[in-house]
Amino acid sequence: MRQVTSSLPARDQMDSPRLVLRDGTVASVRLAEPGDHAAIRRFFHDLSPGSRRMRFFTPSEPSESFIDTLGDNSDPSRAVTLLVHRFRGDDLRPVAVASYMAVNQKSAEVAFAVDDTYHGKGLATTLLERLAVLAAHRGFERFEASTLADNTPMLDVFRDSGFEIHSKTAAGVVDLRLSLTPSAEGVRRAEERDRLATALSLRPLLVPTAVAVIGASRDRSSIGRRVFDALSAAGFAGSIYPVNPSVEDLGGLRCYATARDLPPGVDLAVIAVPAPAVLAVVDDCAAAGVKSLVVISAGFAESGDSGRERQQQLVERVRNYGMRMVGPNCMGVLNASASVRLNASFSPIMPPSGRVSLLSQSGALGIAILELAGQRQVGMSTFVSVGNKADVSGNDLLQYWENDPTTGVILLYLESFGNPRRFARIARRVGRTKPIVVVKAGRTRAGSRAAGSHTAALVAGEVAVDALFHQSGVIRSDTIDEMFDIAACLEEQPLPNGHRVGIVTNAGGPGILAVDACEAAGLTVAELSGTTRARLAQFLPHEAGMANPVDMIASAGPAEYQRAIETVMTSEDVDSVLVIFTPVDRRTTPQIVDAIRAGIASGRQGGTTDKPVLACVMADPGVLAPLIVGSEKVPAYAFPENAARALGKVAAYARWRGQPPALFWSFDDIDPGEARDVCRSVLEHRGGDWLTPDETRRVLNAFNLPLVLSVPVRNADDAAAAAASVGFPTVAKLQTRGLLHKSEVGAVRVGLSSEPAVRAAFGELSALAAAEGITDPGVAAGVFLQPTIAGGVETMVGVTDDPLFGPVVGFGLGGIHVEVLGDVQFRIAPLTDRDADELLSGIRGFKLLQGFRGHPPADIEALRELLLRVARLADAVPEIADLDLNPVIALAPGHGCRIVDARIRVAARRAAPSKPAPQTRPSPTA
Repeated sequence: MRQVTSSLPARDQMDSPRLVLRDGTVASVRLAEPGDHAAIRRFFHDLSPGSRRMRFFTPSEPSESFIDTLGDNSDPSRAVTLLVHRFRGDDLRPVAVASYMAVNQKSAEVAFAVDDTYHGKGLATTLLERLAVLAAHRGFERFEASTLADNTPMLDVFRDSGFEIHSKTAAGVVDLRLSLTPSAEGVRRAEERDRLATALSLRPLLVPTAVAVIGASRDRSSIGRRVFDALSAAGFAGSIYPVNPSVEDLGGLRCYATARDLPPGVDLAVIAVPAPAVLAVVDDCAAAGVKSLVVISAGFAESGDSGRERQQQLVERVRNYGMRMVGPNCMGVLNASASVRLNASFSPIMPPSGRVSLLSQSGALGIAILELAGQRQVGMSTFVSVGNKADVSGNDLLQYWENDPTTGVILLYLESFGNPRRFARIARRVGRTKPIVVVKAGRTRAGSRAAGSHTAALVAGEVAVDALFHQSGVIRSDTIDEMFDIAACLEEQPLPNGHRVGIVTNAGGPGILAVDACEAAGLTVAELSGTTRARLAQFLPHEAGMANPVDMIASAGPAEYQRAIETVMTSEDVDSVLVIFTPVDRRTTPQIVDAIRAGIASGRQGGTTDKPVLACVMADPGVLAPLIVGSEKVPAYAFPENAARALGKVAAYARWRGQPPALFWSFDDIDPGEARDVCRSVLEHRGGDWLTPDETRRVLNAFNLPLVLSVPVRNADDAAAAAASVGFPTVAKLQTRGLLHKSEVGAVRVGLSSEPAVRAAFGELSALAAAEGITDPGVAAGVFLQPTIAGGVETMVGVTDDPLFGPVVGFGLGGIHVEVLGDVQFRIAPLTDRDADELLSGIRGFKLLQGFRGHPPADIEALRELLLRVARLADAVPEIADLDLNPVIALAPGHGCRIVDARIRVAARRAAPSKPAPQTRPSPTA
């Protein structure tokens, strides 16, 4: 067992035909095709002689037969070529060509050529990562390359890649060998390159120096005019250029007839014209050198098949021009920072400036969200309504916000995921320094596919989403209002160092509600120490409750509030404080609110700068303005339950953030290639199907999983001989590819303690096999004998391949209990050591594994290793669609565990990251 690093970020983006270059522009990438012959020939012809020399060791152009090989990607185990495209004028051309070609089964030669005008933009580096992912998926372990010793840029690409490299130089040529196993440093460098390029690509969108509004008109109710007016009213620090062929000037500014007429230096164009006109406007913007677009226009993918086709054309055109785009069908973008003051949307609301950045997938909710931010006085940094997410996504924005100095808290309203694996990688990293709060709509949608396995039947609804958020440290909010409850706490208050909360109140009822809500939220309302209670007793009446909550009773006045808050805040018994005020005499309310402020200020002066303080001031219903205490904002909540829920989720996030990063693990005794070969052979010859018992054993044995001895028998004499070898009592069972619940059809015979019993069981199961239509038990299924395993705890381990999230690993009690009790936990592969531990300890039946009421404990370490091996199998062999290990018997500590029954189904839909999503011309590059 050895620690390994996470995969390269390119692995999470293989289905994306977009590359982000070092200079912040983008390009299209795809697999080469036979029809690309002429374009590839022209590409090499247009290279400078010097660049051709670097690629081919001669300035001559390559042969026609060589170009033919580049267009053939029919067998990725032999060769793969990627092309990168960009527009030159109206002509879409390759600007980079990258390939690997097999040297043998484990090694491939890699080579690159980049258009002279695109040198230094990181294309070769990005393509090396993509090719490495594709090659590793096909079983290659290393790349080989030969380059001229004076080709310094190419040598730098290899040396800076982070791959382990061995090189030697002879006769002016450097021969290199690169291990395709990613190193921790290589992954770190790749992630940093991706983050820097993505953040740079979004800067023209969010911090533009000049904005054009295309579709601005004299009609004040039109979307274009509302955007223009919003820009002007916000006090945008840069230039504004209205575009409309029918208007000469607008709001005292010159109006341009088309975007082609715009002056140089326009970073952002907001497009608000009818959908059929958008493509032509994009062409005009590209001709004028516009760097980014916000397409507010509707009528795209949200409107049906024709709209989806129009959106595909739009995003490809934008990408091939090298631009970034928000939308279409969106509300726009805002940047409330004092130095920018950008409101490139049709919202009339400009929120107060602050440290919260927000993404909304719903344009309709956008204005309501901004209104709520204003009411709650939650200061905004940037707001982006992504609409259809055709280009700029939440993952892109997370990378922009990660190092944005004006962003401290990230809020996301999501209706769908585009790339959950990339989200998990980025969120796990970003969450270490900045909290991410998500409202994910559509939680009640049930899984629609028919469940063919135990695990698939249990993974429904939001199970995968919950697992994703939990593993990534994301704070999940149930409502928009709760999201702002949490944001208000995170924006100004420190993270708590623990789960202990102190409650100060003047009324018993709200105090009891607060205690119940805190306990439900995972917080601890611990009894205060004798020292703290003695301090409280110095100024509170003896009728007051001083244990926690501190109930000062209704007679509490300003002095009691101030001293009680200061006392609880400075106590070592609590990590956070909740102050509740229920007005008894509204005439004294202002004085008590002032006393609450004074108490918090005194507590801070006493050194408690690391404890969050929340207030529930029920003096003015509907008003949730924070309490201003000097330069600090103390969030206010309508009811104690709201505050407790927010604080509970913040405390859980703080605990996640305070843990050391979890680790990924692999094993030296596994053979992923063998498992992949078995699964691919089944797909090639039978298509998607359940594996036979023999095929299943080969796959599981390749990952050294602890299978119970299982002996196939063809007749009663075989069964009798096998029973003598296996030992009595024995178990006989019928195994078939399609049989899910053996006990329901009587396919298992247990406790066979004699030869006659074994022979009788074989006859019964053979008859059942005939009834099930199994004509050749030795091939597709048959009767198997297994030893009886005494004792232990029945558990189950399963994997199902979610179409969006990838392999989801489940663990719970086994046998029939898994579906009757539903006591199962799920995590998304690949698993860290912490994920495996939480799968085990998260089930309600964990006490059985620890030993309960005389029942001996189970080998938890063996189960942990089993989970890590299964997760590695699911991640390394993406052809696996379903895997059920049920039951898995966990024996006593030190005795391991045994897989009694196993079923695996393969399917082709996730079979190759080497096959990018369909599109027009452009896709992956190397």
